[in-house]
Formats: sequence, structure tokens, C-alpha cells
Amino acid sequence: MMTFALGLKKNKKRGNTRIKFDVDKLKDPNILTTFQANIGGRFAPLLALDNDQDLTPDDLVETLNETLLEEASKLLGKPCVKNTKWMTDEILAPCDQRRSLKKRKKEPEGGKQYRETNLKVKRSIKEATEKWIEDQCENIENSLKHNNSNKAYKIVKDLTDTKQARATTIESKERKCLTDEKEILERWTEYCSELYTHVATKKDPNVLNVPPSSNNARHSNFRAEIIEAVSSLKPGKSAGIDNITGEMVQAGGEATIDMLFLICNKIWQTGVWPKPRTQSLVITLPKKGNLKLCQNYRIISLISHHSKVMLKVILNRLKPQSEMIIAEEQASFRPCRSTVEQICNVRILMEKYLQHQQ
Repeated sequence: MMTFALGLKKNKKRGNTRIKFDVDKLKDPNILTTFQANIGGRFAPLLALDNDQDLTPDDLVETLNETLLEEASKLLGKPCVKNTKWMTDEILAPCDQRRSLKKRKKEPEGGKQYRETNLKVKRSIKEATEKWIEDQCENIENSLKHNNSNKAYKIVKDLTDTKQARATTIESKERKCLTDEKEILERWTEYCSELYTHVATKKDPNVLNVPPSSNNARHSNFRAEIIEAVSSLKPGKSAGIDNITGEMVQAGGEATIDMLFLICNKIWQTGVWPKPRTQSLVITLPKKGNLKLCQNYRIISLISHHSKVMLKVILNRLKPQSEMIIAEEQASFRPCRSTVEQICNVRILMEKYLQHQQ
């Protein structure tokens, strides 16, 4: 009786609001000097009021975050994302030129330049693709010739492996399938709360028998500890919920050190941890098995990088005390106490036992 056409609307997911800054620009001495100078000029009035009792740790952390983000937005900007492994800077430059010429495509002269640039880009992409494929095949052949089958199969796996699909639904405790976004978030909140909740069954009252704290961190060693903690931040790590990377904290120079010194002093004196530092970004990485179950995901929490400074200071102060408590046989998370070394010792003992039969 009629022709009926039904157009289904695609449900667009909410985009990522986080900005990934191009921290590689900080390797340029000119940009690094400008970045440090701008941050130092903005922190100078606040550091002059370090004795002001009205400043709370929350206010100081918020000021630190806003300053680093604003200066990073001005000087660093977003990096140029390479979605393919064979993409090079020599190809990206003509692509940017082609993008600018696209507006003049209808003009006689602009259309000619656009066609020439477009042909150049396509030719460069084809040559780069073929060269990258030849390099990968050559790496596989060389790995097999040198009996390095592990590397060869790894390259083949990277070329052929596809990403595991992430489940769009999650099962509740009652094995009920949850599809609503709010219900899924509530289930993840429930699972993470149970995962990170630990109740001590045996308590040793002697652990609490320690001298009272003086709440005075203003000594020369404390600043040196902060400098050491900042320098120990690892590069290339994902930013926390504040979108500030470790490279940005390290590039801030002496002004950022002074600001962190002021914040750590406030935390030490008040005993209050800033609220922005109590929040973390939870990432779920799928493992094997049914991906509708929360336990089949690996949970990673991304915390603020400048909050790691105070945590590293506390950790370094606790390490000498912990060495007096931890048993001699405890291996991992200790210097010069590798678990691999202990496994090696056990294997040597087993070989000696089998060799001498005693």
C-alpha cells in the first residue's frame, strides 16, 4: 500500500573533554624559558603571601591547576595526532597546506594549487605506506634469520591483532543486565568501593605508639625532599583528573617548587588533604572472559601528578621505618630485594639437589 523508509539515528557518545597537551614542545629551550617565566610571574604575588592564614590547601591547589593549564593552553596546545604508524612529519606538512587551500578550491588559481597539493599528498602517502610495509616484512625476515621468533611473532601479532570489543552492558550482582548509563556507573561505583575497602582483622596497638608530630615542616631538608620528588616524576604518564602531566610540573621551574613547598607546608600544618587531590580518574581495561562482569576488568586509577610529590615525600620517610618491621624474607617493593632473584636462588637449589641427590 505504501513505501515506508525508516531512518535510524546513531546514538553519539559523549566526546572526551580532556585536552592532551603537546609536552614535547617543552624540549625547546625558548618555549621552556617562556613557560617558566610566565608561571613565575603569576605565582610571585601569591608566594609573597605565604604567611597568610586565610589561604587553604584547596585554594592553593586550585590556583596551581588553573595557572599550569592556562599557560599550557597558550604555549603548548594540542599535539598533532598520528593515527597511523607510517605517518611522518613530511606528510603532515602538505596535509596542512591542502587543508588551507581547500577554502580556495573554487578559484581558478586556488583550485590548481589544491589539485597539485592533493596529488602530492596522495603520492607521499602511498610511498610511505609501501616503505613501512617493506620495513615490517624485513624486520620479520631478519628476526627469523637470527632465531628471534619472539620478536617476529610479536610484529605479526601487532599487524593482525584487532582490539577487543568492549561490552556496552554490565551485569549487576543479581546477574541482571544493566544498559542505562546511570545504572552502569552506579554498578562500577559499587564494585570499586568493595574492591578498595579493606577491613583489618588483626590490629597491633603498638604500631600507634609513636612520638607526636610537631607539624613543622619548614626546614631545609623538606624543600630538598620536594625537589627530589619532582625530579623523580616519570615522563610519558597519563594525566589525572586535573589534566596536568608530570612534564608540566617539572617544567615549571623554581616557581612551581616554591608553590608545591607552600602547599605541602599547609597540608602538614593543617592535616587536611586538598579535595581536588582526593579525586582520581578510573580507567577499566578489559581482560579475558565475560566482559559483562566487572571482575574481568583491570582497574587503573590516574591520580594528580603534583599530588605524588607529597606522597613521595611521605613514602621516603616511611621506608627506613618499614625496613625495621618487614620480615627478612619479604621481596618485592624493596630495594635490592627482587622477587626474580629469590626465584633464581630457589631454582639453583633445586638444580643442586637434583645433581647431587641430597
